Amino acid sequence: MKKPIGTVYELIPPQEMIQFMLKYSFFHKQVTQIPESIIVKKNIDFDLMEKAFNIEIERNDCLRLRFFKEKGRIKQYFLPEYRIGNIPVLNFKSEQERIDTLTADARKPIRMLKGETFRVKFFRTHDNRCGVYVNMHHLVMDNAAVFTFFADLFAIYDSLKEGTAMPKPLGKYEDIIKKELAYVADPENFKREEKAYREFMEKDGEPLYLGVEGPKFLEAERIKRKNPDIKAPSLFDPIHDKAELTKYSIPYDDSQKIFKFMEENGVSGECLVQLGMRLHVSKINNRHNDTYFIVLCPRRRTLAEKRAGGTLAAPLPQRIVLPETTTFKEALEKMAEVQFWAFRHMDYPYLEYRTLQQKMYNYPAAAGASTMMFSWFPLEAGSMNKWEYEFEGYSLGRYIMVLYSFAMKDTHSRCLKLSCMHRTKFVSVEDIDSFHKGTANALKLGVENPDMTLGEIMDRI
Repeated sequence: MKKPIGTVYELIPPQEMIQFMLKYSFFHKQVTQIPESIIVKKNIDFDLMEKAFNIEIERNDCLRLRFFKEKGRIKQYFLPEYRIGNIPVLNFKSEQERIDTLTADARKPIRMLKGETFRVKFFRTHDNRCGVYVNMHHLVMDNAAVFTFFADLFAIYDSLKEGTAMPKPLGKYEDIIKKELAYVADPENFKREEKAYREFMEKDGEPLYLGVEGPKFLEAERIKRKNPDIKAPSLFDPIHDKAELTKYSIPYDDSQKIFKFMEENGVSGECLVQLGMRLHVSKINNRHNDTYFIVLCPRRRTLAEKRAGGTLAAPLPQRIVLPETTTFKEALEKMAEVQFWAFRHMDYPYLEYRTLQQKMYNYPAAAGASTMMFSWFPLEAGSMNKWEYEFEGYSLGRYIMVLYSFAMKDTHSRCLKLSCMHRTKFVSVEDIDSFHKGTANALKLGVENPDMTLGEIMDRI
């Protein structure tokens, strides 16, 4: 692409993290894409929805973000205006046809340096519902931004349909970029956060990798390198990066008990689901109680940031040692403390933290002790301008990380849904099935018996 005329910006740290992921995926550029759809029962006038989409491009500046390379570095700028026309409308004759067609698009790389930053399709399902599918490049949006995009798009559509005022304006991603670049320009910010992170990591010593596949990879690494003290295996393999997206729904009655527990006790879904996952992981790894996840934080504090597009999310380390004598309720309180610490220090760039960790523990370039990256998607009924909807994500087919797990309230089934993007060379579908069932059992026992100890729960899952 030709160098633009106008203001050019460097990538901000969350975007740099996305580019770092791409660096370690040699052949499959789709690993930095977010393909998702919203399906609704209400009939959609797709000509009007196309008009709404173009208004969304005017309102949501990250949809006008474009990229180019200069001296080996990716840089970005905003188009002053942009319109899209002739959005395809697909008519699917079966559920499988929809999944296959949209999955094929999800796995097709977005040509980010050739002016393409997203793709959009409208569709009708076999059971007479309507949908909007987007495939966003991760440099343009994170998941929080995609949900904001969908909600605003449907609100604009309703305004056009009903002849009412447009929804309140969105925040500007360009303002966020300026703020982020000002932060990283001050070296004192990095010094202060590095001190906090170093103290956090030194508190419990070097972390231990506890995989959802059990201890086999850690044990193999120790044998291979003839060192029984290794705690972080090297799982980087850019050749064998085939991945599956495996989904599991907790039964309705159990899900309702979990949601009721969250509401009555003021517990976040992020902490609760992680605790269930950590109990399963501990049990299958010789009951080690030192669990370490990387949790994706949306990093949106102000109302303008919460109502803005763009990529702001960053991985935060959430490591916690939970003795088996700890009760389920006490464990949630400790996890909330760790979560709060991470939120206080969320501006420290992940790549800086990663470099610090490598220096402290002398890790090889591809080694790491975290079990997974985890996200809680805060989807609620009515969040799409009160439309009844079903959210659907699609498999990329390839992935850079061994495991990325995410959980949400499924607004369609009213169940708790757990999903995993996992590299099949390292983590099998059977491993994930066991992981999902163990997590579900731990959550069921915990919310029914919050004074039960973690050891007692592990004995029964």
